[in-house]
Amino acid sequence: MHESVVALILQAYSFGEESISLHITSLNIGRLSKGQEYYMFDKVTHTLDMEAFDYLLNLEVKKAARYLYFFSLMVLQKDKISKDFSPAEEDVLIRKLATIVKEEVRTTDIIGRIGNDRFFLILDQADFKSSFKVGGRINDRIENYAFKTDGHIVSMTTSIGIACFPTHASDIVTLRHKADLALNIAIEGGGGKVCLPD
Repeated sequence: MHESVVALILQAYSFGEESISLHITSLNIGRLSKGQEYYMFDKVTHTLDMEAFDYLLNLEVKKAARYLYFFSLMVLQKDKISKDFSPAEEDVLIRKLATIVKEEVRTTDIIGRIGNDRFFLILDQADFKSSFKVGGRINDRIENYAFKTDGHIVSMTTSIGIACFPTHASDIVTLRHKADLALNIAIEGGGGKVCLPD
């Protein structure tokens, strides 16, 4: 049986590229152990890795259900770019993308890198209307930003799906499913869009 989480303290702050710091008193999430806090963060973007983000999302669902407040799950994916890039160039682009996203959300919001070019965000106490505005702001910023790699200017767009707790779902499985559905709607619509579930 896996060891349980004894304590996790989440502290919001603003320092350089970091938006949050996770201080571990005693924590074991799968491969994590005390004294290995840095493993909770993606090395390229300095956002949470999937395992740590999943833990916090599960915790947020439980808190929102108990204390009766809204929050939104946003899934953001970089749209395909016709040009091929080296792994190092991809890292430069995705790092800058993550930085822009961090700048457009609050320090109380939580961001995690879930895939190579996909991020999840927990928008704290945000209903779907306010979250939709945040998504639009992020998309506009990315679309109008001149990304640079190896001396070249690169244009980029993102597709964003949003699902709100409890408006669209009242459990974590359905919430993630609805956010993914919304993302697929944005992608199938040509990308560069923010969508909610049907």
